[in-house]
Amino acid sequence: MIDLKGVILAAGEGRRCRPLTQTRSKVMLPVGNRPFMEHVIIALAANGIKDLYIVVGYQKERVMDYFEDGVDFGVKITYLEQTELLGTAHALRKAESYMDEEFLVVNGDNLIDARAIKELISAKGDNVILAALRSHSGDYGVLMVEQERVKAIIEKPGRPCSGILNTGAYKFSPAIFDDLMRTPISERGSYELTQTISQMIADGKEIVPQISKGIWADAIFAWDLLNANSMALGMKDTKIAGEVEVGAMIKGAVQVGEGTIIRSGSYLVGPVSIGADCDIGPCATILPSTSIGDSVRIGSHTEIRNSIIMNDARIGSGAIISDSVVGESCTLADQLVVETGPCVVDVENSFKRAEFGAIFADDVTAGSRVLANAGTVVGTGARIGPGSVVRGWIERDSRVIC
Repeated sequence: MIDLKGVILAAGEGRRCRPLTQTRSKVMLPVGNRPFMEHVIIALAANGIKDLYIVVGYQKERVMDYFEDGVDFGVKITYLEQTELLGTAHALRKAESYMDEEFLVVNGDNLIDARAIKELISAKGDNVILAALRSHSGDYGVLMVEQERVKAIIEKPGRPCSGILNTGAYKFSPAIFDDLMRTPISERGSYELTQTISQMIADGKEIVPQISKGIWADAIFAWDLLNANSMALGMKDTKIAGEVEVGAMIKGAVQVGEGTIIRSGSYLVGPVSIGADCDIGPCATILPSTSIGDSVRIGSHTEIRNSIIMNDARIGSGAIISDSVVGESCTLADQLVVETGPCVVDVENSFKRAEFGAIFADDVTAGSRVLANAGTVVGTGARIGPGSVVRGWIERDSRVIC
């Protein structure tokens, strides 16, 4: 059996996940208390793919500092830099001199499990696309399939539909590099793998779809992280490494990291993941589909549901946070309330319908008794005064005064 190599595309920012990607690339956004790309690496390693080539670009230092040479993750990592972010086809060309047999290509900013990777490896053909059957909002490429072959890729049809989605994971032979050289430039001035594949189809080459029954999820927008986080938590089991005081109650699959204290009267219902060196409660309520990073402090009588709380955040007493993302080193004071529900969000001058609470980027400070309306997005370093009511998009380093 050939030892497959893996190429992970991790150079882009993930602009539509701003403001969370103002300080990190999308591959480093946490779901299930791990960066997206860590899930990808774990899935590849579980299938014996240990020789990885990671194409980095935006915020590359943060990626390289976290994963280093890969030894802690059971793999060997070689970093390839894409200095100009000219698309996925351009990024893959960086790996040409290293690929002498068939290999896998995976996006670093997707959640994928070992089963999906195994299905991709097992598929027959020189050019295979891992596909997923999904209903979606029109923001993904859709595969048109006839007689078990891909006949066309419709890029982001822009309307809600059901179909066979391109997950962005592939198996190729080295012959793909000849096709990459002929990739036409897109309207945005980039060279994309989907354009390469469309050209290959036009040339009469066979492209095989492998519809996966494994786990796969993407986050087009920042609030999509919540769905990916829920799926990632579904893969975890109960593991209590920290201290749970007498009087605290834990139900379901809950993970508690070393050095963390769950104080008396707190109530946790899994799936929940809490990192290391946290202080929770007393009498805090942590409800399903919540991830809490390392060194987080959550005050008494605070309730958190279906949310992501990143490292070093501080949340005061009596707060209510649902369906929200709280970035690193945020400080949210007592009695802060986040409403949740349907909303319309302005993303790069395009209005998107969504349903979530709030997105707080890194280093946001909010005073006591702040009310965040559904669909609030707060940029990095913003300061929100006590008693304020906030809604819509609040720009980076803004000051909001009641």
